[in-house]
Amino acid sequence: MKIMIYPDKLKKGDSVGITAVSATSNAQKIDLAIDNIMSLGLNVVETDNVRKDEGIVSSSGKQRAEELLELYKDTNVKYIIAARGGEFLMEMLPYLDEHQDVIRNNPKWFQGFSDPSLLNLYITTKFNIATIHMENISDYAMNPRYKSIQDCIDFMFSNDEELVQESYPKYQKSEYDEGNTKGYNLTEENVYECDTNDVEFEGRIIGGCIDTFSLISGTKMDNINNFISQFDEGMIWYIDNCELQPLEFYRRLWHMDQMGYFKNVKGFLIGRSMMQENNNDYYFSFKDAVKRALEKYNVPIVYNVDIGHIPPQMTIINGSYAKFHYKDGKGKLIQKLI
Repeated sequence: MKIMIYPDKLKKGDSVGITAVSATSNAQKIDLAIDNIMSLGLNVVETDNVRKDEGIVSSSGKQRAEELLELYKDTNVKYIIAARGGEFLMEMLPYLDEHQDVIRNNPKWFQGFSDPSLLNLYITTKFNIATIHMENISDYAMNPRYKSIQDCIDFMFSNDEELVQESYPKYQKSEYDEGNTKGYNLTEENVYECDTNDVEFEGRIIGGCIDTFSLISGTKMDNINNFISQFDEGMIWYIDNCELQPLEFYRRLWHMDQMGYFKNVKGFLIGRSMMQENNNDYYFSFKDAVKRALEKYNVPIVYNVDIGHIPPQMTIINGSYAKFHYKDGKGKLIQKLI
């Protein structure tokens, strides 16, 4: 029997659920994204909170949990996408944890990144159900779609059990503009970095945005150590940093290390960071933080990977078996649904 659960892929006529598990999204982009999704032959089920706004969040933690669980109960919904990132997704987790059987008994794909990384990590480590670290619904408003988004769509419609992605040639200088419907502005040459020029490593892949997913550590929702202990092949950790300055980034990595999360790590993939230096009187860089926390594991660390808030980004299937190859500033990620 498979340890990992991979929900059914999409087919025409299926329904995609959109829900605001954290903040709400730009209304114009929601409408455009829904049109684009329906043009693929899919239906859309939108929860009430997608167009609500209580400031930092779309609605209360309880309401967000209830609306997500309704999508899990809906047998027509095969795929759920977060409306947007945000700040306080953690408020909904206690309510989800009280109703674990709804998710456990109705496995389906959940997709999101940034604040929804915490939900990805909870679902995958708690239930062994694969989740997808990829753009929230806002980026589906662009037309034509950039290759990174099209790659995700193509894979989710295919019968393939292997997803192969290579580093994209260019990246955008800053975070994607929430009001932008014209697509990415890819101007910067994309160069990955690693201390070893030609290196390959493999294992189960897990991770997300450290700003938010580290919050689960030590709570009753934390099942990370139980999850990683199931896999003799070890883990690949991928890490996106949104807003943490290097000092705080190091503190989060240190805490995760003390929790034992990296005990069977085979390699680290570090996304492009929005925060490279501290705003203080001494120099301590983003890379300094990574090295101070992780070099002791003597495994490959690859920087500037297409993961996170500075687009484009690869589709990461949490819990899948992954192999990563780095050479000459480029990377190749292969993920298998096994």
